[in-house]
Amino acid sequence: MEKKAGAALGAALLLAVAASYLPVFSAGFIWNDPAYVTENRTLDGPGSLLRIWTDTRANEQYYPLVFTTFWIEKRIWGLHPLGYHVVNVLLHGLGALLLWRLLRRLALPGAWLAAAAFALHPVCVESVAWVTERKNTLSLVLCLLAAQAFLAWRDAREARQRVAEAAARSTPPRKRKAREKEAPLGRAPFHERPAFLYGAALVAFTLALFAKTTASVLPAVLLVVVWWRHGRVRWRDAGPLLPFFVVGVGLSLHTAWLERTMVRATGDEWAHGLLERVVLAGQTTTFYAAKILWPSDLMFIYPRWSLDAGSLRPWLPALGWAAALGGAVLLVRSGRRGPLAGLLLFGGVLFPAMGFFNVYAMRYSWVADHFAYQAVAVAAAVLVCGAASLIAPAPPLYSRLATGLGLAGLFVLATLTFRQGPAYKDEETLWRHTLERNADCFICLTNYGNLLLEAGKTGEAVSLLTRSLAIKPDAVPTRLNLARVAEEQRSFGEAASHLLAALAIDPSDDEIRIHLATVYTKAGRLDDGIREFQKALETPSPSDFLAHNGLGAALMGAGRPVEAIEHFRECVRLRPDYEHGRANLARALAMTQSR
Repeated sequence: MEKKAGAALGAALLLAVAASYLPVFSAGFIWNDPAYVTENRTLDGPGSLLRIWTDTRANEQYYPLVFTTFWIEKRIWGLHPLGYHVVNVLLHGLGALLLWRLLRRLALPGAWLAAAAFALHPVCVESVAWVTERKNTLSLVLCLLAAQAFLAWRDAREARQRVAEAAARSTPPRKRKAREKEAPLGRAPFHERPAFLYGAALVAFTLALFAKTTASVLPAVLLVVVWWRHGRVRWRDAGPLLPFFVVGVGLSLHTAWLERTMVRATGDEWAHGLLERVVLAGQTTTFYAAKILWPSDLMFIYPRWSLDAGSLRPWLPALGWAAALGGAVLLVRSGRRGPLAGLLLFGGVLFPAMGFFNVYAMRYSWVADHFAYQAVAVAAAVLVCGAASLIAPAPPLYSRLATGLGLAGLFVLATLTFRQGPAYKDEETLWRHTLERNADCFICLTNYGNLLLEAGKTGEAVSLLTRSLAIKPDAVPTRLNLARVAEEQRSFGEAASHLLAALAIDPSDDEIRIHLATVYTKAGRLDDGIREFQKALETPSPSDFLAHNGLGAALMGAGRPVEAIEHFRECVRLRPDYEHGRANLARALAMTQSR
């Protein structure tokens, strides 16, 4: 009977998720989904799968498990967005079911309501509706599997130890081994044995890191859970987690290095000292707590506030959290470990997104709904299960009333999620929705302007791009788009002016230099074009094939076809499928042979 009830509750949870996310099933690809899916060359061909795992610079971020799922899906349903959205929604639903199971393992009351609150919370919509954020949904599922396996391993280990101790007390040494073999744990199925469970936990955790390295907080989360359950953490509790910490820290440092070097999360946007970052941590944590408790005015990109550690007011959120931690520590002395455990868990899963580490998206905003995906799960568990624990001793009438209020709250959350989904219908809808709530979002103006450029609406696009540039004059993407417009209108001087300004902002960006060299070449300034192409080739870059092709074209224009052929050949060697390079090489060879 209990199994049937559990199956019914699980089915109800999945149906509620599917109904709440119905608008997402008709959504398309948005923002950087092309880089991850539709225009991602590493999803093509069997050899590309090996590159996904072995080349850390093959994609924007080294999350090979995510790109492996995309590689598989592309062979199943091609580039139809429906399949990718269905998988994301299913992963989100599976995450909710695993959260429910984990809370039941911990014997927490209100486990189903907590899992449902996470599943239907509108802050999760961004992670589920945005295909690129497969990172979140997949990583959380694997983290929950790892947590389940690790806690099951601990329970199995403790049970085996109890059996061994009982045998030691009651059995002579000669018969002790025989008694242990006859014990139930000795005949346990393979998948329930401690060695398998521990190995499964470590494998699932490692895979979670290959989906998103924010999973690195899981070992600390497990230590907090162990402390909450037993009131202490011994070496035999922490020691088995050392491999988890080593793997997690190692891959996290690698991700942080890629953010700085490849993704280029460096510059004035992150030039903040420790005090400012502590202030930011308090502000971001408060922001997420407020959005989880009262999920209104949700948007794709929130306004980015300025940091100031020189006055008292910006410190108030951090001081408030410090006071809350202090109060929770005092409660521990009276045997109530729950509040401190809840605060540590919430802060722990948010730590990677607090601002202590450079994250490229923080160029636009310090906060984002997808940064809080795991925190929603923790908050739902802490708040709902904590409230259920307080109500449990009350008369049944109060419990039924609380359950009714909880179900009503789930209906409200589901409604908000259903209403949030249409914002992700397509890219134009997304930018319009965001600009209605954040009119000064420079990147929204830039991206919407770029979208209009592709649709041939040049006048509207230039208006948006000009607004964006007025808000943030050092926005490189905006200048690149304006340079593109000027180039198409053959205003090469204006295009070069925008590109020189962009290059002054980011001198290390070879793609800007290649674009500038191309503009010079089109304007007939061949010597300037050759010089810039050569500068771009001074440091190895994924864009080298473009630089070789452009340099070859400039050399052809300057009457140096023999040198041009060398560069066209190098272009084709680097990118055999680059049609422009192959065509230019053929023309150059034909020209030299006809002489």
